[in-house]
Amino acid sequence: MKCNIVKDLLPLYCDKLTSQDSNEEIEKHLHECGECNAVYESMKQKEDDIKVPDKDIKPLKKVKKRTKLKVIGAVFGTIAVLAAVFVFVFVGVIPISSDKLHYTVEAKEFKSYIVKNDAPNEAGGYECEYRSEFNDNFYPIPDGVDVKTEKMINFEFYGDCSCINERGDSKYEYIVTDEGINDIIGHYHIWIYPVMKLPYDERGKYPNQYSWGANDVKEGSTLTIHYRDKTETFDLWELYQENVEK
Repeated sequence: MKCNIVKDLLPLYCDKLTSQDSNEEIEKHLHECGECNAVYESMKQKEDDIKVPDKDIKPLKKVKKRTKLKVIGAVFGTIAVLAAVFVFVFVGVIPISSDKLHYTVEAKEFKSYIVKNDAPNEAGGYECEYRSEFNDNFYPIPDGVDVKTEKMINFEFYGDCSCINERGDSKYEYIVTDEGINDIIGHYHIWIYPVMKLPYDERGKYPNQYSWGANDVKEGSTLTIHYRDKTETFDLWELYQENVEK
């Protein structure tokens, strides 16, 4: 059988469409003819083994890279959205409205002093301990200590929601009194957010309540509450005078 005839029959032979007699003649020729056998071996290669030109591969690589970047972007975008939802729902982003927040005020005077410990610490210095009338070890008062009278004001906030979170900030004004004494006046800021309670929240039965207080109220001290719809600033000294327990 001639080479040109065998080459014409090879596609049919590879697809097993030739007769048994033709198969015998083709196989005999392939055994004797190296050129035709090489053509046959090439035709037997599977499609995924056939080399694709670089010019055809490069566009596929670009498509694959773009697809990979889209998947990564989608993953990070989903994470960002879930994080934003978590912060909005469980941490708080928008403060509570003024009509949804209620509070009570309590003011009182108490005595306090600072005492130096008798025994030095490891560094050889002496640590100081603050004691107030709220501490069990306030009495007896040690000799020689300077007992101060402090003015305390306390706010108890109640939100019309299942749970609240709070954020605070403080700014201090340094002054010199008429007596020439250096002193500090506090200006306090509070943001309260309505949120949902987390499963591991340990604030007990009333997670919609929050207590805030200042122990050393002075003339000029202020507290500003930042609501969703407005801000409200209290003169703590005036509020103390109005509510102090006589």
